[in-house]
Amino acid sequence: IIDGSLYQLTQTVTNRRLSTYENVLTINTAVSNIYRHMYTCTVINALGRNSKTVIASPLPRVTISSTGTPTAGESFSLTCSVTLEDGGLLTEDLTLQWKAPVDTSMDRNITVVNDTSTETRTSTIHFTPVRTSHGGQYTCRATTTAGMDMATEALTVQIPPPTLAMSRDPDATVTLRNGDPLTLTCTI
Repeated sequence: IIDGSLYQLTQTVTNRRLSTYENVLTINTAVSNIYRHMYTCTVINALGRNSKTVIASPLPRVTISSTGTPTAGESFSLTCSVTLEDGGLLTEDLTLQWKAPVDTSMDRNITVVNDTSTETRTSTIHFTPVRTSHGGQYTCRATTTAGMDMATEALTVQIPPPTLAMSRDPDATVTLRNGDPLTLTCTI
C-alpha cells in the first residue's frame, strides 16, 4: 500500500523444477492504520494458482481500573478498557468477555455496560451496592482477529465497622446515687 493505493509486489521465478522462494513484506508497527488489512500471497504457474491470506492487525491490550476501594453497602465499578498495542483505532470486530466469581446476569445488584466508541472500547461492571459475596477474581478478555489479551483484578470487599447503640438502665432521667446499680448495654 502506497499513499492508500494497492501495491503489488511481484517476483517471477523461472527455470526451477522444485524451489522454495520467499518474498518478505515488512510493515513497521508505527505506521498508520492504512496497513491494517488482509494480505494475500498468490503463486501462479502453468498448473494453476494457490493463495494464502493473512490479516495484519495489532494485538489488543487490556487494562482494568476501579472506582476506589470496594466497601460493602456502597456503589463500586470495575472497568475493562481495550486499546490496540500500536495506539490505533479499534475498527475491527472485538469481543469483550468478563469471567467473574458470581453470575453477573443473575444478580440484580450488578449491571454490565459496554461502550463501543472507536478509540477505546470499555466494559464496566457496576455494583449497586457491592456485597462481600461479590469478592473474588474478575478477568476481562478481549479477542480480535489478530489475537487475545486479558487482565485480572482481585476484588476484596471491605466491611465497615458496624453501627453501635448504647442504652442505660435506669435511663438518664433517673438520678443515681453512690452504690445504686447501673446497667449499660452495647448493641451491634
